[in-house]
Amino acid sequence: MSGATKLPPQAHFIDGKFTPAASGATFDAVNPYTETVTTQVARGDAADVANAVAAAKAAFDDGAWSRAPASFRRKVLFKAADLIEARSAEIIRLQTLEMGGPVGPAHPGPHPIMSRSAWNLRFFAEEQEQAGDHAFNRDDSLLTYTMSDAAGVFGLITPWNAPIMLSTWKMAPCLAYGNSAVHKPSELSPLSIKILCEIFAEAGMPDGVYNVVQGLGKEAGVALVEHKDVIGVSFTGSPGTARDIAARAAPQLKRTSFELGGKSANIIFADADLAKAIPGAAMGIFMNSGQACVAGSRILVQRSIYDAFLEGFAKAASMWKAGDPSDHGTRLGPLVSKGQYDRVTGYLDLARQEGRILFGGGRPAGLDTGYFVEPTAIVDVSPDARVCQEEIFGPVATILPFDDADDALRIANNSSFGLAGYVWTRSQDTAHYMSHRMQTGMIWINSGFDRDLRQPFGGMKNSGVGREGGNLSREFFTTTRFASFPLTPRK
Repeated sequence: MSGATKLPPQAHFIDGKFTPAASGATFDAVNPYTETVTTQVARGDAADVANAVAAAKAAFDDGAWSRAPASFRRKVLFKAADLIEARSAEIIRLQTLEMGGPVGPAHPGPHPIMSRSAWNLRFFAEEQEQAGDHAFNRDDSLLTYTMSDAAGVFGLITPWNAPIMLSTWKMAPCLAYGNSAVHKPSELSPLSIKILCEIFAEAGMPDGVYNVVQGLGKEAGVALVEHKDVIGVSFTGSPGTARDIAARAAPQLKRTSFELGGKSANIIFADADLAKAIPGAAMGIFMNSGQACVAGSRILVQRSIYDAFLEGFAKAASMWKAGDPSDHGTRLGPLVSKGQYDRVTGYLDLARQEGRILFGGGRPAGLDTGYFVEPTAIVDVSPDARVCQEEIFGPVATILPFDDADDALRIANNSSFGLAGYVWTRSQDTAHYMSHRMQTGMIWINSGFDRDLRQPFGGMKNSGVGREGGNLSREFFTTTRFASFPLTPRK
């Protein structure tokens, strides 16, 4: 049982070595299922960030990684990917302890989330080796070719809701293109990252290329963003924190990439295949206890099937069994922290004022400990209500009826967010009509979230600045230059 686990203290990883905070300070890592302290974690500050950045810069300047053949970086990252899959069960266990994510059904091989994390490394390891530069011939009088080089030291600030998958999502392109990194994981998920540090070392990555500073955002995160030798920051988290990072990065003209929150519309038309759309909608909001930036938290249902959908959705929600996240039968784990639990239950109190709770709205029966919220649906609510406009980040769906495609668009686009959107319909005309008019960075048709690393991942409005994936990651994590040569025109 996960509550019986106590781990050794967790340290930073700087210049190839695990090291405590320079100040000796620590903070507690709390198991969200048992509400007990799992271990103490090094509490980084500006001194630790300075040491990590110095190590990263020295490694970059040395050139053993930044100027290494692309084939060498591919070999190291492929080895790291293999090791992630080999240590899959160990990583998943630590993620369950730190953020409460269920381990899910037993798997004969690596856990799907770990295979996905390994794919991040393999994809960009191959992409950086195969990507080419450009050459231009102007009228046989001037030949220009471009060069894409590693840029320097990047700060990577990652969230807690999928610790290893979202960390490798950023570090894979950063490291593949030859940069060095200082990684600040969320203070709510400080355990599993230790395994990744060990994996990179075993895979043959030179010391100092990848560094981790644990700690709080206002201490370690601020110092990382403001350090003069950090050329850019890639951040996943809240719009408020992104604005703070942007303001701190601006005086030094650092490059920034932000993947932020969402209040995504999941639009279900009357002609949709409800046998797929209903479980898809449930998966879209209850997976990871609703703690996903791409969660389909606003479910829009065409009025003629609204009642039938509500009945089917309630049945689908009842299948999301809450319990010990280390149990293979559990589908719904706890929220990540007491602060997140209080936030979500605060929105449930608000929902009782702004609308009606169709089902859920409290703690699952029989679970008196742990930061649990049962699957919840809110109905009879205005699209302008706060529960329809603000990101709750829990297993809480608002369900709204609509009349036709234009009505659905009016409701869906009435949001300060614009990350993802989902459309369920048998009509290609409807699918194209909606996808051309929805104000979101990403749209899935008759599908839940499904990732292709060539996709331009990112959002509009308050959901982000910049895009990640394929050549867009390459543009962010490299510096492009050109050289021109005069030519003798052909006769």
